[in-house]
Amino acid sequence: MVERLLHLTASAAAKQKRLTALLGGRDPSDAALREAVADAQLLGSLELAGFDISWEQVRASRRGEPAPAPVARLRAAQQAVDPQAPFSVRALLAWHAAVSGGTAGVRTIERTRDGGPPPAPAAFVAQRLGILEEWLGVESGRELKPAQAGALVLARILEILPFDEANGRVARLAASHLMLRAGGRAPILVKGDAPRLAQAVDAAFQLATEPLATLLDEAAERSLDVMIQTLERDR
Repeated sequence: MVERLLHLTASAAAKQKRLTALLGGRDPSDAALREAVADAQLLGSLELAGFDISWEQVRASRRGEPAPAPVARLRAAQQAVDPQAPFSVRALLAWHAAVSGGTAGVRTIERTRDGGPPPAPAAFVAQRLGILEEWLGVESGRELKPAQAGALVLARILEILPFDEANGRVARLAASHLMLRAGGRAPILVKGDAPRLAQAVDAAFQLATEPLATLLDEAAERSLDVMIQTLERDR
């Protein structure tokens, strides 16, 4: 599990200092470091989705070895959208097509939910996603801090529930995309976050996004842990 790979006791500032020392002037966007963070994200997201996937399987797939379908599909989804592209409904559909292994669009049947606001009626899913894209594209949306933007898009996608499956994985991809594009770090959410994540999403449904943004900020700090451990392992 990803939790076993991470040590979260040091402050972000101390971790950044340690990472800088380990890099020794090298580029922190080194491909090996990006891949390690992406793999940790992938495993955490699949665990949250209920899949029994191991770190060894994720790393083996990175080497081109056969991988379980959920691993291969989520890895494809991580690469399905240009990192510099603005958030859009087209991007959302691309992530979902990759994750689901098909080209299915938004759902056409009604969904229900235990607690919280009801999902969007199927007839209005596309419209509500369009409103989200428009809002994130205006100046007020662009001025959000990385974790605030991530919290907003994650909660709104889960509120709308635009797809028949994989809404959580797609929402986490969207949140990571927005956080990185806003200059933040990639958030690594793990299975142990599930209770707190559920509570934070419920709060966000009631327009209180601070708990979710805080969780995403902490999850983004884990990227530093993964990069540090990758560099220490390779010394």
